Amino acid sequence: MQAGDLLFGRRIRQNHALEHATVTILSRRQPGLAVSARANARGFTIFADLDSLLVRGCCDEALARLRAGESSLAIHPNCGTNLAVGMSLAMVGSLLGLTALRPRTRVASAVCSTFTGLAMARPLGRLVQRHVTTLPDLRDVHIVAVAPRRLWGRRVVEVVTEAAVGAD
Repeated sequence: MQAGDLLFGRRIRQNHALEHATVTILSRRQPGLAVSARANARGFTIFADLDSLLVRGCCDEALARLRAGESSLAIHPNCGTNLAVGMSLAMVGSLLGLTALRPRTRVASAVCSTFTGLAMARPLGRLVQRHVTTLPDLRDVHIVAVAPRRLWGRRVVEVVTEAAVGAD
């Protein structure tokens, strides 16, 4: 694990954007496809048994389309960011609700904050993706390798990227 994996640095944000775009294109080519993926400072991993040539083609298309200005591909409706935002809103609301003096008010506050967190997860998650967790500016990014491998007994596809020297 690298420092960029823990922080929202440029490289992880770029790889996160490329991951979203690639998964979107994969899903359009194979309707009903269920995948999950995770970006890191080196690239991203798709947790699915997919043909690496198919993934490479989707990565190349995603990179070209993001470079051409289709920044909306960097935002994905099922991103874990949405879940994190929703859970955070629900937790903060519940904690604030616990400060109420009356027990019924505490319970009502917890219930309301939970529903508010769920309702706001996607719209606020999209904003967080756009401004914090993804960066669709991939001018300096190149795909180095797309290869299958085994991870915890599961077949995954790993995409390795690099940025032009001095771009970080």
